[in-house]
Amino acid sequence: MTNEIPPCLATLPIELVYRILDQLDELIILTSVRNVCKRFNVITDSYYRYQTFTKVDLSSKRLDERTLRNLSDALQTNLTIESLTFHYNHINDGNVHYIANILRNNLTLTVLNLYCGQISCVGAQCLTNALKDNHTLKIIDLFDNQINNEGARCFADLLQNNETLLALNLPLNNIDDEGVEYLANMLETNKTLTKLDLHQNKIGFRGSQALSRALQCNTTLVELNLNVCKIGDLAVQQLSMILPKNKTLITLNLQANDIHDEGMQDLANALKINTTLQTLGLQMNRIGSLGIQHLADALESNTTITIVDLQGNQIDNEAASYLAKVLEKNRTVTTLNLRANLIGNDGLKYLAKALASNTTLTHMILSINQIEDESVKHLAYALLTNSTLTVLNLQKNKIGCKGLLYLSNALQTNTSLKCLNLRDNYLRDKGIKFLANALQTNRTLESLDLDMNEISDQSAQYLLDALQNNMVITLSSLISNTLSFNIDTNKAEYRVQ
Repeated sequence: MTNEIPPCLATLPIELVYRILDQLDELIILTSVRNVCKRFNVITDSYYRYQTFTKVDLSSKRLDERTLRNLSDALQTNLTIESLTFHYNHINDGNVHYIANILRNNLTLTVLNLYCGQISCVGAQCLTNALKDNHTLKIIDLFDNQINNEGARCFADLLQNNETLLALNLPLNNIDDEGVEYLANMLETNKTLTKLDLHQNKIGFRGSQALSRALQCNTTLVELNLNVCKIGDLAVQQLSMILPKNKTLITLNLQANDIHDEGMQDLANALKINTTLQTLGLQMNRIGSLGIQHLADALESNTTITIVDLQGNQIDNEAASYLAKVLEKNRTVTTLNLRANLIGNDGLKYLAKALASNTTLTHMILSINQIEDESVKHLAYALLTNSTLTVLNLQKNKIGCKGLLYLSNALQTNTSLKCLNLRDNYLRDKGIKFLANALQTNRTLESLDLDMNEISDQSAQYLLDALQNNMVITLSSLISNTLSFNIDTNKAEYRVQ
């Protein structure tokens, strides 16, 4: 027996080192292989996987102090990583300096995500101090931290001079009117920031007034997210006053802000004049028929709005009639989200009539309403002539066999619809047979969701047989139906997700 000394890892042939690296994940390579010695750095620099480390996601890795320190050392000289994500890692004031060191020295990082950490204004100051020397980072996301008003002030001060950062995301950070005023003052002079996300903060009238004042002179911001800030009608009035003058804002998100018909009227008046806004998010507010009438009036003359999100408001059949009327004339709206409203049969009849002549709408979401077979007949008729709608969502309504028969007949001739969602309705065997027959000839539908209905083994077999002849469509899972274990929906040739 000889006393052979095992070879040192650092002296192994490069091909063997590559084979070892093949078995390691990104984090291990960055924290335990880089900077061990000069030879290892040379080898990893030439290693094909290391050269593709452009997006590193370290979410929920429970990074300890040592790992963060080693990672920081490795990334300060890394020349490949462009995006770095630390979601759910308890990044806090005590360890955020490791990330700050990366920002201070790295020359390629453009995106930094620090979701759900414990960074306060102290950590924010540490990050912004580092960013004073950084000329590459374009997006920073601090969703769900604790930076508060002083942290907002740190970023506002930074952006008075920073000419690189394009998106600042500070949702759920306990920022109120004071912090918003700091950011608004920055917007009056900043020439590079294009996106500001402040959703789920505590913005009142004073903060909204400051933002409105800033938007009068700002010439670069294209997206403003104020979702779930409870700003109310008075604050919306302030924002509406500047929209006719602002020439850059493209996306305005005002979800869950306690906006009523009065606030909608102010916004609508602004939209009649504004010529740049393309996306308007008004989900989960309290907009009813009167407010929708004002919006419809505005959309008759507005030629830029393409996406209108009205999910979770108080839109009934009367309100739907106003939207339908404008859809017959409007040639710019491509997406209309009416999910979780109060639209019944009459409302759908109005919308269906509009679809028959509309030539621009591509996405219509009508899930969680009160739609029944009676009105689906009119919708199906519209699909016979409509040639632009590609996505139709009818999830969680009251559609049964007759409604599915109408839709199946339409699918035999429709050549535009690509995605149809009928999840959680009242679909049974008789209707599914009609649908399966339609799928034998339809060659444009790509996605079909029938989960959470009352589909039996026999109906499932009809669908699976149709999929063998239709090589385009993918069917959603059928598990939440009345299937036994006799039907294997997981066979590859069935294309069931």
